[in-house]
Amino acid sequence: MIDDRETFLKPHRFPEAERLVNAEPIDAASAAGVDKRSHVVVMSHNFLRDKDYLRSFLGSPAPYLGMLGPAARLDKLLDALHAEGYDPDPADLVPVRGPAGLDLGGDGPDEVAWAITAEILAVHHGRSGGPLRDRTGPIHDRASAQASAGAGAG
Repeated sequence: MIDDRETFLKPHRFPEAERLVNAEPIDAASAAGVDKRSHVVVMSHNFLRDKDYLRSFLGSPAPYLGMLGPAARLDKLLDALHAEGYDPDPADLVPVRGPAGLDLGGDGPDEVAWAITAEILAVHHGRSGGPLRDRTGPIHDRASAQASAGAGAG
């Protein structure tokens, strides 16, 4: 969990957080040590703060950068970065998902969290997140299934 407001970074508020990182939004990616295993979701409810978070994570090795809120908000954030003279490389936009999450039909906070978690899993496994019934061929890659079976042995 990353926030520039230390008063919000309390263990009782985020009991499942692996780490609480106090950093300015523009420094968030480096302060948190974002790497290819990191999956990032941004929403601080402050446009300028979110703009700086977005700028920090663009170009990072994170394979997923989810932006909460409507697609129009992400467009405005990117427009604001452009107005400041920052134009991300198209490759840096590949991991950006806005709005974050799969369309599971839920609106409540728990359901939004499930939708985002599902999208992160889909990205992690290189899948679309669509229904299994729509897949052609086997639902599991043989090499992955065999590796999983072997991992439990012994």
